[in-house]
Amino acid sequence: MFSDTWVLALFAHKLLSYLAVSGSIGAAFLLQLPALAQPQSDSLAFRLWLKRLVLGWSAAGMVLALLYLPLQAGALAETGVAGMADRLMLQMVWQSAMRTQLLLWLCGYAALWLWAWRVKHSGKAVVSIAVVSLAALLLAASFSQTGHVASLAGLWPLLLTLHVLAISAWVGALLPLWQSCYRLAPDRLVALMGQFGQVALYLLVLLISCGVLILLQLLDSPSALFVTDYGRLMLFKLMLVAAMLLLAAWHKFSLVKALAQHQNSRLLARSIFIEMLLALLVLATSSSFTTVVGLAH
Repeated sequence: MFSDTWVLALFAHKLLSYLAVSGSIGAAFLLQLPALAQPQSDSLAFRLWLKRLVLGWSAAGMVLALLYLPLQAGALAETGVAGMADRLMLQMVWQSAMRTQLLLWLCGYAALWLWAWRVKHSGKAVVSIAVVSLAALLLAASFSQTGHVASLAGLWPLLLTLHVLAISAWVGALLPLWQSCYRLAPDRLVALMGQFGQVALYLLVLLISCGVLILLQLLDSPSALFVTDYGRLMLFKLMLVAAMLLLAAWHKFSLVKALAQHQNSRLLARSIFIEMLLALLVLATSSSFTTVVGLAH
């Protein structure tokens, strides 16, 4: 059993890894939307800001990836910080599925970083979408290598990959969308929100369907949501996601329409900021699984 200090360290690393994955995927995803492929100065400036965001999140993600195995080794050794350099423990974690997870992280982040560094304002959209999609799949697939779903055979790791991919694109886009309320002219902001809302609908269907199937597989029975620590934490996460869905629906069917009429983005910006806080709680809750709380069985 890990000590409290190492549990906290692993929890913090997992949360930061979720943020890096979702942040880099979300920003790269927004860069693919046609609404930002406009010659106006604010669109060009916002694209440049998004590219820098992808570069920053990808660089941070690579640093976190390199810390992953030493942290796991230190938690196993439990001899203080020196345990992170323990050769035996490092060899043990290197020979586990964590090595695959590390390599997927590094390949995915490197691909996104190189793409953001080299991408031009006007390039081949098909190539850009292909590179971003491949990198996002690598990053999302990394979370299927360890944890509860990794022990399941068949299509379950693929379902988790799609689940992580969908929530990363949604959650990771919130910070850029919040900033777009201040950086884009109202007409281009309306176009961006409209296009994001159309794609987000498919993301949410993928997110919910894969999540429900995985949850039914992991829990012994629906009653486990109420009688186990894992279930209650999962129920709290589901409530947060439901609140985010309600906010997203309000944005799509009310605030964006009001923005088109009144050209005032302040209410939309405040609402997206609240959704960002809820998303942070969702990621923090997800980080608790396998680090703080485990399955009852």
